[in-house]
Amino acid sequence: MNWLDFTTTISDGMAYWPDNAPVHIKKTLSLAAGDAANVTEMSLSVHTGTHVDAPLHFLADGGDATTLDLHTLMGPALVVEIEDPQFITKAEIEHLKLGKGSRVLFKTRNSRRQWATAPFDPDFVRVRADAATWLRDQGVVCVGVDYLSVGPADTHHILLEAGISVIEGLALQHAEPGEYELICLPLKIAGADGAPARVIARRR
Repeated sequence: MNWLDFTTTISDGMAYWPDNAPVHIKKTLSLAAGDAANVTEMSLSVHTGTHVDAPLHFLADGGDATTLDLHTLMGPALVVEIEDPQFITKAEIEHLKLGKGSRVLFKTRNSRRQWATAPFDPDFVRVRADAATWLRDQGVVCVGVDYLSVGPADTHHILLEAGISVIEGLALQHAEPGEYELICLPLKIAGADGAPARVIARRR
């Protein structure tokens, strides 16, 4: 099976969390201007586009992006389509057969548009605390969502305190529900509370 790209393209002026740094990409050297090479400069938050939250994002004594457990970010994963227009709830997902070591990626109405190039949407679909608690209790090791945040502070705490890896900003517009083989590789950034990542997957 072909590998699919679940990574949101990073582009100048793309959507970003309101109190984070905006995304700026510009050429600092150019062949067209007579320079020896093309060189691009980039300024952005580590929580831009498709990225992984490090525990440090919400836990004062949490590990930084260099401590992320890559084993939780690679392996079998289940893409689940959510119908609720507001939240990912326990009621909608408790039928899933998840167990210790499971990875789950949620596709919601967020994926019905190209959100990365649209203005920030404060009404994005997010994981509610009851769902986060249920996922933790099942032994899930990775949760992925299709917008810039998995949810409010309580959701982050439930997941990160349990050692669950959180992938945010996934591009799932063309992902069909079902079982996949997942590879997510966040950048190794010392001291950072998150890291942009390249995420690919293929059907199992």
